[in-house]
Amino acid sequence: MQYRRILALAMLSACAEAGVSLERPDAPVTGNPDAAVDSPTSTGTDAAVDSPPAGCTMMMVNLLANPAFETTPLATGWTETRYMNEPIVRTDGIAGQSPTTKAWLGGVVGTIGANATDGLHQDIAIPASAMNIVLTGFYEVRTGETGASVYDRGSLDLVSTAGTVIEPIQAFTNAAPTTTWTAINKTITANVKGTTVRLRMTSSNDFTAATAFYFDTMALNATVCQ
Repeated sequence: MQYRRILALAMLSACAEAGVSLERPDAPVTGNPDAAVDSPTSTGTDAAVDSPPAGCTMMMVNLLANPAFETTPLATGWTETRYMNEPIVRTDGIAGQSPTTKAWLGGVVGTIGANATDGLHQDIAIPASAMNIVLTGFYEVRTGETGASVYDRGSLDLVSTAGTVIEPIQAFTNAAPTTTWTAINKTITANVKGTTVRLRMTSSNDFTAATAFYFDTMALNATVCQ
């Protein structure tokens, strides 16, 4: 059975601006609160700039298919791992960074002992001539949680097709909500030339208030030999 996510206003704190949270009306609200955990961090350094091969015309290209999620049918080029069969690429919820569709992970609570998890990924063939690979895009985090304790998490990673993390891009939690679309910009330092990699987004929500993780207008730009 499919459950529709519902957008609702939630006060983040008594003195903070109102935020938008997403939670099913039948979400469980009883039970002991989660223990606080530390927020993950990711680091990275800029990749060295390569020299182009002789005889090449180097051009910048976006290696992602359907990078802004606008192609129909929805989620073309992407693979969704859904919780309760809720679509991830969709038009409802907050306004997209580039109209009208975006990826919406989370926004629904799990149960005691079983978090609600969503996933979205795309496999990308990286040309052997690729240089200066940079991931850009935008994200939003809206939550019904309050305080600085971390209960809900999202992540954006470059992984192998088997799921092994090649390079973490950014981690997100309910403790760091946003009020507007926020830029992502990460130079890929791992050597992925001539391989197939996976751009993966994930979310995990506990059994109390829900947190939604949105992504839009993504690009995996590389300079390649044409």
